Amino acid sequence: MSTPAIVLIIVGAVVLIALAVFLIRRAAENRRRERERLRREAAEHRQEAEAHAAKASEKGDEAAHQRERASQDAAVAEEHGRVAEEREQRAAVARERAERERNVAASSRDEARRERELANEHTTRARELEQTATEAADHALDLDRSAEAEYDDAETQREVAAEHTQAAEDSERQAEEAEQRAQREGRAAALHDQRAAERDPDAT
Repeated sequence: MSTPAIVLIIVGAVVLIALAVFLIRRAAENRRRERERLRREAAEHRQEAEAHAAKASEKGDEAAHQRERASQDAAVAEEHGRVAEEREQRAAVARERAERERNVAASSRDEARRERELANEHTTRARELEQTATEAADHALDLDRSAEAEYDDAETQREVAAEHTQAAEDSERQAEEAEQRAQREGRAAALHDQRAAERDPDAT
């Protein structure tokens, strides 16, 4: 994973956490206001119920009606209390979710730090390998130059060897020609001796 992607992930996580904290605070403030309003309404309803109950002692039918209305108001107040409790439960769930998000963000930060450390190690290793490759290339170039020099020397030695071989072949040919001349001269001398002996038998 590249560094820009990691930075974007971290920034996104921070933004999500900030948004979650803002929503939680706003929800808590709304719940507080709602509870205060419900308490005020409940207090008003209770006061109204008490007023109706007082009037109920004076008015029969009207008192029964007022008691019924008071019962309804109490049911409404109870319903409001139940709604407030449900909202508090949802707020608790939201707080738990926010805590999990914070844990995920912390884990993401740790992973990003490890990725950066690993990337630094890889960068250092790549630089070392690049240096080694450069040194190997320089060494190979030196070897190529040395091999070329050796090849030139070998070529020179082959030319010198060829010259010596040619000289040896010339010397062998000259020696062979000299030997053939010596053989011819020996045969000629023998022939002369034989002819001399034939001419003068007493000379032998």
